[in-house]
Amino acid sequence: MSSRKPTQENLLETIPLFLRTDESVLKLADAMAQVLAQRPEEIDRLRIYPDIFRLDEKLLDILAYDFKVDWWDGEYSLEEKRRILRDNWNVHRTLGTKYAVETVLKDIFPGAYTEEWFQYGGTPYCFRLFLTVGAGGVSQEKQRSVLSRIWYYKNLRSHLEGFTLEWE
Repeated sequence: MSSRKPTQENLLETIPLFLRTDESVLKLADAMAQVLAQRPEEIDRLRIYPDIFRLDEKLLDILAYDFKVDWWDGEYSLEEKRRILRDNWNVHRTLGTKYAVETVLKDIFPGAYTEEWFQYGGTPYCFRLFLTVGAGGVSQEKQRSVLSRIWYYKNLRSHLEGFTLEWE
């Protein structure tokens, strides 16, 4: 639990300065602090994002729906789901970039990377994907799923020129 307890002073820090002089606001902050002080366990449960790696799978599925995670698949492992949810905001903030594509790929295939056309002498505005897979390989369905979802994150002018699976 946070070291900052729900007190009137702590609640007042979140209220705009011009409201802090209002007596009714002070009384409301005091009443809220008293109620919140009696429920520390419930307050801790509200810490969702910092605790993503401790949340259960059912809650992750609900959060993915609420946060509109385009890359979500109920069949992903618990660790994959946690990584995807953790990175969702940064990916959406950087849509259309190499960073967004690689971040999403690495959530499912750690070690995945892309090469842009100028790095390998390819056709302008094209790129290649390299996915690192374990000894068990990867199913055709998962490959198709990854390829179809790349279109959410790449920029519109870029085209996939190659796709390579690399074994660890």
